[in-house]
Amino acid sequence: MIRLIGVWKRYEEGGFALQEVSLDIPSGEFIFITGPSGAGKTTFLSLLYGAEAVDRGQIFIAGRNITRLRRKDLPHLRRGIGVVFQDFKLLPRRTVFDNIAFCQRAIGVPAREARRRVYAVLKLVGLASKRDVFPRFLSGGEQQRVAIARALVNRPPLLIADEPTGNLDQAMAREVMDLFRAINRMATTVVVATHDHSLVEYAGKRALRLESGRLVDGR
Repeated sequence: MIRLIGVWKRYEEGGFALQEVSLDIPSGEFIFITGPSGAGKTTFLSLLYGAEAVDRGQIFIAGRNITRLRRKDLPHLRRGIGVVFQDFKLLPRRTVFDNIAFCQRAIGVPAREARRRVYAVLKLVGLASKRDVFPRFLSGGEQQRVAIARALVNRPPLLIADEPTGNLDQAMAREVMDLFRAINRMATTVVVATHDHSLVEYAGKRALRLESGRLVDGR
């Protein structure tokens, strides 16, 4: 599913976010990217969905060399990648349903099919009864589950998450990990960046470690 070959990424202010990173993540795997703050985890994920470009090296997603994609082709790439952020990024003036349906409308999915997909992912994350609720009335864990549902609504083969439990207590964080494991069992490749080693131990999945932009462990 994912292959990095000799990837380098430099910070705008100098220094390297990633240095000579090469790795393979097979399709259907659940993998953690670990390391301290500033190790390069967020940059690593940003490169996978085209938010940033490599300075040197190559990245393949599902056999496609994304380092050679033209900017106009990025939206098509991103339809196959679900992204979950630490701060949820929900639209406060839209309901749970509309937060998820919004991206369906943006890519031209017919209204009836969009509704079917939204209801399906809300059921998957256990929030079907909250579809008409606004984000401010949800707990942190519920908001993150909405964000996960939004990332899954296009049925992407790859789900990536950047510190998705950073704003949650331990119980809620484990609920999110349980949901990711359930999603992974549906043959979705899952890549989670976290500095929380207790979550890695709880999930019991393969972990790679970055330090100062270099892959130092778990290769």
